Amino acid sequence: GIMPSKKYSLLKCGIAVPTDDNTGMVQPEEVLSQIFRPRKFALIADHRLVFKEMEGLAEDSDLVIHEATLSKTDGVKKIKIRGHNNAFNAGKFAKDRGCHILALNHFGSTSVTEEHINNVLEEAREGNENSSEVVATYDFLEIRIPRGGFNFRRKGTTTKESDSVRRGRER
Repeated sequence: GIMPSKKYSLLKCGIAVPTDDNTGMVQPEEVLSQIFRPRKFALIADHRLVFKEMEGLAEDSDLVIHEATLSKTDGVKKIKIRGHNNAFNAGKFAKDRGCHILALNHFGSTSVTEEHINNVLEEAREGNENSSEVVATYDFLEIRIPRGGFNFRRKGTTTKESDSVRRGRER
């Protein structure tokens, strides 16, 4: 057996753990009635290139936070010079990796108006092809990821999880 410890968390995530005396393994299905998938999020920082290793780590994330400093209208040359990415590419990144929610951040410092943010969101949704929930971040935004992660795909459906994201965005 095992005493209360961090091993409990691993078991809840479906990971087998060694017994306290190291004579065997405790399998999650032996002690739990329900196993939850760990919550998963990825942060794509201030950079125009996303390394292959990071792409793999971001696969099937509940939440991916991605910069949207530039716009498609800025062109590839400006993206390369400034070293930032655009909202369209952020949307495509989330779609290609099966991410549930795309949260855009690091907007360009010039004229961040409601119209600008709406344009950024529209561009990201275009790249995303409506496969993820797309939101714009702001200071102190909270997005609650339910235990076991999200189990929805946007594609025009609404679920309790999707509604909770909308409520979090309205704070």
